[in-house]
Amino acid sequence: MNQQKKSFQSIYVAIFFAQGALIPYMTLFFSQARFDLSPSEVGTIVAILPILSIGVQPLWGMLADRTGRTRAWLMLAMIAAAAISITFLFATSYVWIILLMVAWSIFQCAHIPLVDMMTLDYTSRAKIDYGAIRLFGSAGFAIAVFMIGRIADTSWGLSSTFLLSAIVLVVGTVALKQITDTGVTHTTTAAPFAWSAIWNAPFVAFLVGGMLVFGPIYANNYYFGIYVTSIGGSTTLVGTLFLVAVLCEIPFMKVAHQIVARLGTVNVLAGAALISALRNGWLALEPSLWVVWLLAIVQGLVVGLLIPVALQFVRSLVSLNVTSTAIGVYMAVTSGLATAAFNQLSGIIIEVDSIIGVFWMYTAVSVIGAILFLGLRRFREKG
Repeated sequence: MNQQKKSFQSIYVAIFFAQGALIPYMTLFFSQARFDLSPSEVGTIVAILPILSIGVQPLWGMLADRTGRTRAWLMLAMIAAAAISITFLFATSYVWIILLMVAWSIFQCAHIPLVDMMTLDYTSRAKIDYGAIRLFGSAGFAIAVFMIGRIADTSWGLSSTFLLSAIVLVVGTVALKQITDTGVTHTTTAAPFAWSAIWNAPFVAFLVGGMLVFGPIYANNYYFGIYVTSIGGSTTLVGTLFLVAVLCEIPFMKVAHQIVARLGTVNVLAGAALISALRNGWLALEPSLWVVWLLAIVQGLVVGLLIPVALQFVRSLVSLNVTSTAIGVYMAVTSGLATAAFNQLSGIIIEVDSIIGVFWMYTAVSVIGAILFLGLRRFREKG
């Protein structure tokens, strides 16, 4: 079991390192003069992943549920994403970049929901805390952001993002081979798939609350840099604050299980959502930079608690034979649909008001999400 745990931890490092090496730097990479792309064209390119994830992530989950071969599909998705990452280095035409981005996004969308499904199945059998494994993903992301920031200033340039991402994903498949793909094959092959098993009242209510809570959190990743520079900070400070926030996720993921055992799942979800609202509200008041540093730590607390607790909560809301699909739907709605919607809304608010108005909006929406999470108590009590 110990070797299995290490293998899962290695996979999380690989998958999130690959994301940290690529996603934060894609806009900068495609904005280079050699591509001769307009800002709107670059925006279209980087918008493909969250938009496609809305429909593609549930499909990967359904595929895993129907076949029970989660590990095989994840391995295919990791190798395919790595191969396509390399081809970006040779594409200069806008049309080809769009086509490559669509293909890459289809396989990239599979990584997190599939590895999460495998991990949740393993941790439930081995009686291990999911957060103790998932925190290695945050560590991988933090390492990648730091490394690429340094390497990009060398002769390697931003092209190193795609090369390193591909190499690490391939290395991650080696660790994936060490894992026994038990999954839920005994259930998926015997029980017919039914959408009614997913669209139950508690799960739908959770999705609505999740959109209102996770939407501002993910949109913050796109607009926090504008906020920091608007109050006098530098782009270097932006990267450092992101690094601090990601590093602070790790200890909170580690203790998330203990906090849930003491306070209850719904209370932790609602409490973290409320803390997120307070953090956004405080930023909207334009505090001193030292307070912004403290709020970066608070962001790490919020994400470190919400990610593992919300994912395990999703698993408890649906039948075992549709958990992969439910996780895919949850991620598509929160990281895809909600992110796209709040990114668009944030841009509109900046045009008619300012970046401060964006964070006031995040505050109000997060409070509503916290209230909706609290409303899930009655479902849990009935269940």
